Amino acid sequence: MGHEFARAALAAALACSVAACGSTDRDVEPPPVLDNAREQVATATSSPSTSSGPPADSPPDSVTTVPSELPPPDPSTFDGANRVVNLWVGPAGETTPIDVWGRRTFTNGPVLLAEDVAFATASDYFAAPSGYDLVVVSAGAGPDGAERAGMFNAVDGEQITLVFTNGDDVGGVAATDVFERGRRAPEPPADGTGLVVMSAANLQAFSATMIESVGGDAFFVGDGTSVCRPQRIEADGFPPNVLGGTQQVEFEVAPGPAAISLHPWFSADGCDQPSVLDLTVEVGAGDSALVLVYSRDGVTVDALILPVARVI
Repeated sequence: MGHEFARAALAAALACSVAACGSTDRDVEPPPVLDNAREQVATATSSPSTSSGPPADSPPDSVTTVPSELPPPDPSTFDGANRVVNLWVGPAGETTPIDVWGRRTFTNGPVLLAEDVAFATASDYFAAPSGYDLVVVSAGAGPDGAERAGMFNAVDGEQITLVFTNGDDVGGVAATDVFERGRRAPEPPADGTGLVVMSAANLQAFSATMIESVGGDAFFVGDGTSVCRPQRIEADGFPPNVLGGTQQVEFEVAPGPAAISLHPWFSADGCDQPSVLDLTVEVGAGDSALVLVYSRDGVTVDALILPVARVI
């Protein structure tokens, strides 16, 4: 809490809007990490802030935005690196694209940070203005749309991926943060190796169906043969994690293509049993990849492989 108050106080002390300080885009240095700030601020400045009502095909939680005469955030206050992944499935198996907004503050107007992120895709990394609340809403809902999930506002030196998905039931909502740099981030890979981080939070919603269809809702992680991949946690004397729920699995691989296989956890045979998913991840020495295992229907298992870009 003290950290957040300190950040807010610093942002208040340093904040300077274009209107108040007389600067222009040409006068403001770009943010230290990402270059999205200028474009987003220009869009916020030039776009109308009112509407006569939501479009006919807009999501049900669309709202008529409230006129805002507040200036957009100063591009120089953008820092950190965020991205969002959409793995949410509705009660009838439907999916919906999402937006990420920085909601208005007492001194500055809202800013659109990620737009129209479809199911099983990720946004680009984006910096965000300090002191803003970041929210996930249905695509097109606008800055005052119903909040579907909140996001960390990554500070300078932090890089975070938020996975927007279901909770324990289909149609529920959960948000899982994967820290890639900064606080709570994994240690870098050992010299000459790459790091693979795996998460499968989406599978919780399909637990009962998956136990019947593929033999389990959590998995041993193998190397494509009958051998389970050694995990980092084992080097500290702990048993390996099972991939499922909110548990992540981390392991190092040799540079180049690495085979990964998933084997139902309920079996006593470990990785010496037929796999339910086989994939190949390519990671360079010193690099990392995020592998998000998910299902859309509780019957099939798939994975989204995302490089962890060096944007910080």
